[in-house]
Amino acid sequence: MTRAAAAPRPTDDARWRALVSGAGRTGRWIVAHDWTGSPLGPLRDWPQSLRTALVICLHSPTPAAIWWGPELVLLPNDGYLALPDPTGPQLPGRPGAAVWPDAVPALTGVLTAAEVTCRQEREFDSGGERRRWVFSSGPIVDATGRPGGVFTTVTATVTPADRATDVAEATDVDEPAAARRPDAAGTGTGTGIPAARRDLDPPVPHQHGGERRRALRQAEGLARLAGALSAAGSREAVTEVVTTVTPTLVGAAEVRVAVAAAGALDLTVTGGSGPGRLAVADDAPLARAVREETTVALPDGLCLPLRDGGGAVLGALQVRWAGPVADEEARRILLDAVAGLCSQALRRAELTASARAMAAFAARLSVTRSTGEAIEVILDAAPMALGAALPGLAMRDEGRRIRLWHGGLPTGLIATFDDLTIDDPRPFARALRTGERIILRNRAEFAARHPGLPDPAGAYGMVTTVVLPLLDASRRPIAALGFGWSRERPLHDDDLALLDTIADLCEQTLERVRLAAAEHNLVTRLAGRLRTSAAIGPPGLEVATRYQPAMSGLHLGGDWYDLVDLDDGRLAVVVGDVVGHQVEAAADMAQLRTVVNTLIRSGVPLAEVFPRLTGLLGVGFLGTCLAMVVDPVAGEAQVARVGHPHPVLLPSGRPPETVWTGHSLPLGLVRDPVPVTTVAFGPGDLLVAYTDGLVERRDQAYDAGVTALHEVLVPVRDQPVEAIADTLLAKLSGSDDDQALVVIRHVG
Repeated sequence: MTRAAAAPRPTDDARWRALVSGAGRTGRWIVAHDWTGSPLGPLRDWPQSLRTALVICLHSPTPAAIWWGPELVLLPNDGYLALPDPTGPQLPGRPGAAVWPDAVPALTGVLTAAEVTCRQEREFDSGGERRRWVFSSGPIVDATGRPGGVFTTVTATVTPADRATDVAEATDVDEPAAARRPDAAGTGTGTGIPAARRDLDPPVPHQHGGERRRALRQAEGLARLAGALSAAGSREAVTEVVTTVTPTLVGAAEVRVAVAAAGALDLTVTGGSGPGRLAVADDAPLARAVREETTVALPDGLCLPLRDGGGAVLGALQVRWAGPVADEEARRILLDAVAGLCSQALRRAELTASARAMAAFAARLSVTRSTGEAIEVILDAAPMALGAALPGLAMRDEGRRIRLWHGGLPTGLIATFDDLTIDDPRPFARALRTGERIILRNRAEFAARHPGLPDPAGAYGMVTTVVLPLLDASRRPIAALGFGWSRERPLHDDDLALLDTIADLCEQTLERVRLAAAEHNLVTRLAGRLRTSAAIGPPGLEVATRYQPAMSGLHLGGDWYDLVDLDDGRLAVVVGDVVGHQVEAAADMAQLRTVVNTLIRSGVPLAEVFPRLTGLLGVGFLGTCLAMVVDPVAGEAQVARVGHPHPVLLPSGRPPETVWTGHSLPLGLVRDPVPVTTVAFGPGDLLVAYTDGLVERRDQAYDAGVTALHEVLVPVRDQPVEAIADTLLAKLSGSDDDQALVVIRHVG
């Protein structure tokens, strides 16, 4: 069953198209041109980074151009097209190799991040003058943090041979635009200068030198802002760059940035004076710009919404000057450019944070060992990756009932799901029944879908809600994961892809732990066939035994325990561990257990059991083993150990202590008699023998695991041995290895 795709929200780009069209003949041509078959694709699909850069380029009073994508498609402004060109006319939209082949290597270096910037110079005659043109290029960083294109600005200098322009510069007046029209150009001595498109006949405005210098400073300032933002990896870093760099760029007294997390009701405000947090419902200009999604005019400034590529509001930019200012088009264009760069950087930081949260989510899921653990992680970490709230996970229960797990839902909201059944029309049941992904962007959509039904999510402040079906390997729904946002959240294609990724991770985890549980049950049943079950034991002793196979995979491991009744009321206890986790280890274990059992029953002294074992079976295996003979009548226990963890003795009324024995080689390498240690074992005393899986963990030292075992034993020392064994396995869980355990109490 495939996921049902939600209809994408249409992009509102009317203002952007107006800005492009209003930037001259080239801008009008770009909007009117059919880009469908070009490398850039349809205009509506152009990324936000290209859109922002294009507005800056087209409105620049100095010649500028964009080279976009791997083909370095040319998008110039009118001033760039008016540059003299000795090679003939070319069209915007052509690849760089066709327009300026000599520059392609340098531009490609910027595009591939091999070079941060590049600078090229050309000299040629223009209107009877000798001019040097300087082409400065830098990267345009896209939403992924990588260069998506190259931005080129052009400045002209006059050679000392021509003093006429020096006079013009001294009078602060530039030459008329007509003097630099392509049809008036002289023969150039350089080659490969970007070509003019004469059929557009673009005029270059008459500029005073002061205006030109101001435009150059603004272009340089925008370049510095873009460069600083490209290195800002977090939302906090982005807002710091904007609030520190922008005042100089726009000549403002104060710049503040408010950022709204997706679907949140509060804004985080950076820069200037004023509160660091604002409610979206507040009457402050920043909050109004976000809430109303429009520019708010101030007596001494402007407040502009910051939008992502799909039109969704990310926050707001507030710029204030020292006093009232006129609402000039040039100032608006500059602020739009700053807002565009800020929006792009915020969206990139948002995607980066989301990727990190997803990585953390996947890492936490990967170590879950049961369905309960998986559900706990899903409810805790999935909303964090999305900035969502009120998570819940529904699964089928007995009959037609649905059971809901939740992460901190209000009691009243939980109560609305008490009687939920699989045929309920509401989102949780519908997603679990049909496998459909259900997205309700606002509560009006819920009312339209479910007329007359109560809306508990809306009653508890949710606006946008999502329910994701979680499918098994056969693509049948096995669960439904739901959550929401307190403010309407537009969900674009990348957001929907993120939802799919979360669903996939949850599905894989639930399937993995289900299979692991089935395998674990199978291994436990098989292990019971290979290991001696707990015996009643001789009078005077209580005995509890446990075997816990490794939790990952089909591991029929090599850990074992054995109880052997001896004469005179004694009990032999054997605990061992053969290296490996597969059938071979289990086979070795079965053989070793049988031979050790036989040797002990035959009356072989403990010191001789392990060398005799080596003599009978050779050295084709490796492992550890502990053998004890407990004599309740004599009140003592004899202990022999070959490479195995030391047992723990808990004397009545005293703290636990390790039973130290003499050193010996591991099982399979022993050829000499093994040292035997005798300890007192009186009424009320406990002995605990175990394999290393009970105390070894990858993230802690071995001694720390033994200390933890002692600490767990103390508060349960007076409980029945069965309860003590259960507590040890529960409190010392999380091992990647098998666990075998024997607990013995002397009851007198």
